[in-house]
Amino acid sequence: MKLFRHPLFLLLARLALAAMFLLASYDKILAPPAFAKIVYQWQIGGAVFSNVVAVILPWVELIVGLLLLAGIWAREAAVVVAGLLLAFNLAAVSVLARGIDVENCGCTSVKAHEEKSPFSGVGPFLLTRNTVLFAAALAVALAPKRETEGAVSVSAQAPSPATAP
Repeated sequence: MKLFRHPLFLLLARLALAAMFLLASYDKILAPPAFAKIVYQWQIGGAVFSNVVAVILPWVELIVGLLLLAGIWAREAAVVVAGLLLAFNLAAVSVLARGIDVENCGCTSVKAHEEKSPFSGVGPFLLTRNTVLFAAALAVALAPKRETEGAVSVSAQAPSPATAP
């Protein structure tokens, strides 16, 4: 358990989550209609739900990715990331339980995969990857504040008269 509280682990976890969510947002922001089709393929909600998710989710991913990268509100951003990953894994389990074949999960790209592989679509790799990312997000979310802050810390206190120039 000490590993999950080590400052270097927390920094690497925060930066890995930032990279993953920034990467995840890029293609979806550029192609909302293609992402909406992927969301619809999951058969979680109807067309309106798919369109709303396709428009809002990529921007949420971008914002939390930037916050994690900058180290600003990192714990709060990690809570949002953990919630997204939990919801996504629950949806993936639902898709698998219903036997729906989703070739492209839409995680990082809206482009169709030319070949089917264990690393694309909804399956064990997706669930494992998201569970590892979920654990990293929880570690960042539950870390002491000083461990998740960025390199620059801003003090809200005015300098005392003894230290003022």
